[in-house]
Amino acid sequence: MTQRTIHYEREINLLNDKLREFLSGVEHLFEKTLLAVQSGDEKLIRDIELMDDYFDSLDLEIQTVAFDVIAKFQPLADDLRFVVAMIGLSIDLERIADECVNIAQLSRHVQRGIESFTSWKTLNEMIKIILTMFKETVEAVEHKDLGLAVKVWKKDDEVDQLHNVGHENLIDLACEETNPKMMRLYLEEAFLIRHLERIADHLTNICEKLYFMSTGKQLKELVRRSQDVQDVVD
Repeated sequence: MTQRTIHYEREINLLNDKLREFLSGVEHLFEKTLLAVQSGDEKLIRDIELMDDYFDSLDLEIQTVAFDVIAKFQPLADDLRFVVAMIGLSIDLERIADECVNIAQLSRHVQRGIESFTSWKTLNEMIKIILTMFKETVEAVEHKDLGLAVKVWKKDDEVDQLHNVGHENLIDLACEETNPKMMRLYLEEAFLIRHLERIADHLTNICEKLYFMSTGKQLKELVRRSQDVQDVVD
């Protein structure tokens, strides 16, 4: 094995390690964010805000290593696809962290328990689905499980449907409301639903990139052409 090969494999292993660290950290951040929404705890919200710098630095580190690999080793075919996908995965994870910070900051203004929200049922369903998406995305990336990646990808439709109905209903209520306080409460819930939907979108993007990284094919196009998701997995 040449020194060049050794250095290349070391950089690739570093990218994989940093991606796993990023995924695990963002999953933990989302769980803390849900606690912040439920409790409105200022210390917890501040901790989440401070963690944003850590995830920004992880994103920068992954992108720096990835671009260095391209510049130094000029990878081709599967190797190049892997490195490019890593850049995209890092961007999506950083944006999930940003959405968590947005949710935490929003919870600072919500002076009531989440169970009393007008959209509580919608929020509860969205949160349950997204928690499952997080768990399965981490597992799919860890084991390069394309079947699980497709399963997560399909769950985004459920989140979108919940978002569309819940968001529109809250905007309608806000438009009809004459009490400024109640109007603000409806809008806060609408923003919360929107941030959750964006997190699901980024998890979906991660699964698309994992599929592309492993196969060189665009999952969205393949699913559109196929009546059977299993055909895409196979």
